[in-house]
Amino acid sequence: MKQNIYDHPDFFNGYKVLRDGDKGLNELLEQPVMKRLLRPVQDKIILDMGCGLGHQIRELLVQKPKQITGLDISQKMLAEAQSRTPSPTVEWVCSALEDFDFGTSRFDLVISSMTLHYIENLDLLFQKIYDGLKAGGQFLFSMEHPVCTAALKPWEELKGEKYWVINRYSEESIRKQDWFVKDVEKYHHQLSTIVNGLLKAGFTLKNLEEPSPDRELIQLRPDFEQHIHRPPIVIMNVEKD
Repeated sequence: MKQNIYDHPDFFNGYKVLRDGDKGLNELLEQPVMKRLLRPVQDKIILDMGCGLGHQIRELLVQKPKQITGLDISQKMLAEAQSRTPSPTVEWVCSALEDFDFGTSRFDLVISSMTLHYIENLDLLFQKIYDGLKAGGQFLFSMEHPVCTAALKPWEELKGEKYWVINRYSEESIRKQDWFVKDVEKYHHQLSTIVNGLLKAGFTLKNLEEPSPDRELIQLRPDFEQHIHRPPIVIMNVEKD
């Protein structure tokens, strides 16, 4: 059975508070790169996988796309997103990503923000996305970096220095983390597995980004210095020829 942790009341409330006051990884590290890599979407047909509270959809609507499908497994997330995004341009679909009917040559853009680390079989999903994209279509996504999903515990301190402890990196398996609630399930994949899965599906890799804070951001947010030691996010931009 696929995990639907975002419908857990404590998780949902904690996540909503975090994102509504978001000056964290999404806003300060991930989204600037995602926006830089995103092609113009005016009059385009878009799928947002794991759309959550609809933050990304509302950004995309500014460019006046033809149609957006907001896809999420969480009914609570979709209900909240729909209430915040009263637009006839958006269709909301409650489904696990793996079970969604992507169709054939349907979308100009498939985009996903910090969702794919919840997916066990990336190869299958990548192939469905490839088939569902039009020729020349863009697939742009971010996910938790494999060095994070492979962490034994958050940080280790040795002689006054912080170290990120990686455990069983080459063992691709389910990992459990405490985040708002105990035992949130994520899937650890090696970086090579993710890239090779995209190539196997037929995609052309255009960009692979591992955002890290610059000196100006660290001055604004000294706690972000930890992200210099290890990348928290990986972002990939691929296209269908």
